[in-house]
Amino acid sequence: MSFLKNRTLRIGATALAALLAGGALASCSTGETAATGTPAENVVFALKEDPGCMDPQQVTLTTALNVSRQLTDSLLDQDPATGELKPWLATKWEPNADLTKFTFTLRDGVTFSDGTAMTADVAKANLDALFALGAKASLASQLLAGYTGTDVADASSFTVNFSAPNAQFLQGSSTTTLGMLSLATTAATAEARCQTVVGSGPFVLDSYTKNDSVEISKRAGYNWGSELREHTGEALTAHVSFPIILENSVRTGGLASGEFDVIQDLPYADESRFTAGEYHLYAAANPGIPNSLVANTSAGVLADTNVRQAIMMGLDRNEINTLAGSASGKAPTSALTSTTSGYVSQADAMKFNADGAKAKLESAGWAMGSDGFYAKDGQKLTVTVTAFYAQDVLEAAQMQLKKIGVDLQLKMVTAGDFFGAVAKKDYEFLGAALTRTDPDVLRVALSAKSKAAWAVVADRELEELLAAQASTADTAKRQEIVAKIQKRTIDQAYVIPTLETVQLHASSAKVTGIEFDSASRVNLFDMAANK
Repeated sequence: MSFLKNRTLRIGATALAALLAGGALASCSTGETAATGTPAENVVFALKEDPGCMDPQQVTLTTALNVSRQLTDSLLDQDPATGELKPWLATKWEPNADLTKFTFTLRDGVTFSDGTAMTADVAKANLDALFALGAKASLASQLLAGYTGTDVADASSFTVNFSAPNAQFLQGSSTTTLGMLSLATTAATAEARCQTVVGSGPFVLDSYTKNDSVEISKRAGYNWGSELREHTGEALTAHVSFPIILENSVRTGGLASGEFDVIQDLPYADESRFTAGEYHLYAAANPGIPNSLVANTSAGVLADTNVRQAIMMGLDRNEINTLAGSASGKAPTSALTSTTSGYVSQADAMKFNADGAKAKLESAGWAMGSDGFYAKDGQKLTVTVTAFYAQDVLEAAQMQLKKIGVDLQLKMVTAGDFFGAVAKKDYEFLGAALTRTDPDVLRVALSAKSKAAWAVVADRELEELLAAQASTADTAKRQEIVAKIQKRTIDQAYVIPTLETVQLHASSAKVTGIEFDSASRVNLFDMAANK
């Protein structure tokens, strides 16, 4: 049903409790006490934007992934606190020695909401169709790099094959992006899949009305949740409405009035307003690469390592977090966020040092001009950052860099123009973050061989390290390589972090049981609420 036409039919409340990735963030209210009284049948979870597409295998937008996670199960699950992989649709999994083959054994009795069975043939159809989507499934194409096909042994066993080692694939199989869909869905067009999908998850998609609402209901007979969930059997809430509410003030006002039970993306500026006992706040930092200035080292002044290093030193990340971030978050200290598997702090190399930044530039021949900016050979030290979101973060960086004599110009564009610039390598800095729970995200963003690379870097040593971590099965050895990658990336200032993005949601204090998965997407399976 259309939410905007049926708001008066809402009769309940919802739940929001967080399992925080890596323990790096603490919720403002624990929300751990179970709801008492009569459970509500319906909850209203206000979204900040239109999801655009219901197909988890195609989407990249966090809002869309938050909804599609409820409809879709994955082969594996990942503990956000430890990074350990857990059974879900697959009860067993085994990689070969060089990480080119991954054999899975499926759980018995799993069905999709159309009544069809989850089998090895369906898993193969999912991976084949997903790989065929190509650029329409940009996240999935990274996870399936080198995919050569799936061999089916029997109804419950199959082997996924790659032409080269793929150390990220097992973690990838725990993501919403590689969630399993019904055979009929895999055969549908990309456009049709955006409107409706059939999954094996604890909820079923009732309707998606663009720029209005998404409606989901619990799946009768569901009984194959991950062991990371707090209960077994069906979801605890019968129906969830996701009205699409673009205005921040309307979402916060609706939460305060009781019209909404949960709101997505509480504005950081309103964080203190909702810390009273009648509300719960929950926060989790996105894993992957934090909001950063990502360098094209073949372009203009950014070819000069001294300039990039001076910019690294000239940013006060604690102040940026205060100005544009969440009180629940913290300043970035590496090219990976603190909640990402494999993170190693590079805080010493990222210390704010305005005087040191100026000295670095002057040692490289830059001289302060009368306008307050450095110049060299008649060229003003100006560099442009291309971005399509987080303008407030970039404005804070712009203000700080002005104080050290660097003119940072902001070029805010549409998402389409941003990715067009990426494809053409037509930029100096990119302003962006890349969410992934595996440290291979650095290879995706930095490798000259990556089709999705954002940085433009000619660094043989780094390239060898990026390739090595992707093909190393030994966890300890891979971690050593990942640590070296982070150090070199920061030392050479290929990625200059600005802010760790925090997913911040708010709910009525009546509610409990929503958790974050390892990618900071919400999971509503354990959600419960009082009337």
